[in-house]
Amino acid sequence: MPESAVPETATPTLPDTDPYSLTPGYYDLFRAVEGERALPSVGIFVALAPAGGSALELGPGTGRAALKVAERVATLCCLERSPSMRAVLLAKLAQRPELWDRVTVLPGSAPSFRLGRRFDYIYLGGVLEHISQPDRARLFAAIADHLEPSGTAAMDMVLTESTPDMAESEVAEVRLGECRYVHSMRAQQINPDLSRLHDTYRTYHRDDLIATEVVTRLHHMHRPGPVLADLAAAGLVPAQDRAGEVAALKAELADDPGIVVVRKDAVG
Repeated sequence: MPESAVPETATPTLPDTDPYSLTPGYYDLFRAVEGERALPSVGIFVALAPAGGSALELGPGTGRAALKVAERVATLCCLERSPSMRAVLLAKLAQRPELWDRVTVLPGSAPSFRLGRRFDYIYLGGVLEHISQPDRARLFAAIADHLEPSGTAAMDMVLTESTPDMAESEVAEVRLGECRYVHSMRAQQINPDLSRLHDTYRTYHRDDLIATEVVTRLHHMHRPGPVLADLAAAGLVPAQDRAGEVAALKAELADDPGIVVVRKDAVG
C-alpha cells in the first residue's frame, strides 16, 4: 500500500497529564549527551527564523531551539503546556538578560490556541507526536490563523516509517560526581500510526540503584500525504523557495527529522 494510502485509525487515549512533570532535568541532561541526535531539527528551525521578525514556538520545552531562535528574531512567543518545562525555560532565560525584552513564555498547548496576533514564523519541534490525527487539522487551522500572509511555518516528525515494537534498551548514560543516570526506552506499537512509549530514568549512587522513574506516553504517527492535505486545507502550501535550503540542511543530518516547511497564502 502506498505511504499516502495508509489508513488513519481511531486511537486510544491516556490521561491528559504532563508527561514531563518528573523529568525536565533528565530531559536536558540526556540531550546534552546525545547532542544533535536528540533533536536534529533545531539547526533547521533556527536557520529558517526571519532575522528581525516575529516568531511563535509551540511546545518549546526547556528552550533547546527557543534560545537560539531568540538570538535572531525581534520577538519570540513560546507556548508551553508543561509547568515543569516552562520553569526550566524561565530559569535559562534568567541567565540571558539580553533576551528578556524579546521572549514571552505563556502557558498553553496545541492543537487549539488563541493569542490575538500574527507572526512571521511559527515552528514546532517534537510536537506532532503528541497530536492525534483527528486533532491535526485543528492544529493547522490555528497555525494559519496566527501566521502573517506569506509567513512561514515549519514542523518535524512528518515521517514514513512507523515506530516498531522495541524491547527496553539503553539510550544514554551520564555520570555526575558519584551518581550515574541511565535513560532507557521501550516501545509498543498499537497500530501502524500509534505507539506507546515508556521512558525509564534510573539513578545509581556508586553501584546502588536509588531511584527509578517511568514516563509513559503515546506517540502519534503523521505521514507526509495526509499532513500535506491537511496543511493545504488550512491554506498552507509547501514553501518551494526554501526547499533547496532545507534539503541542504537535512543533508548534514544523520537521520531525517521529517521536516515540512510551508507558507501561508499571501492573501490569507
